[in-house]
Amino acid sequence: MRIERVKDELTKEVWDFTLIGKTLFLNGYQLLKRESTRKRKYKTVKNYDRLQSRNSNIEESEVPFNSEIKKEALQRYFETIDVRRWSER
Repeated sequence: MRIERVKDELTKEVWDFTLIGKTLFLNGYQLLKRESTRKRKYKTVKNYDRLQSRNSNIEESEVPFNSEIKKEALQRYFETIDVRRWSER
C-alpha cells in the first residue's frame, strides 16, 4: 500500500507499507522534489528502503512517521476489505 502527500507544488512525500499477518509495516519512504512546476520529473532527496538498505540515504528513525500517517494507512487498508454474505462468494 502506498500513501502520497503533496507538501507543496514542488515537493511530495511517499510512504510504502506492507501487510504481514495483521500488522502494517513501514517498508519505504521517499521525499521527492522537482525544480519547477514546468518540470514533470521528481528527484529523490531522501530515501529509506527496508529491503534495499544500500539505496537508503536516511535511517528508519529519521522517517516522518506520526499518528496521522498511521491513521491514513489503516483507513486505506480498511477500504480494501470487502464485507459480504457467505452466499455472495
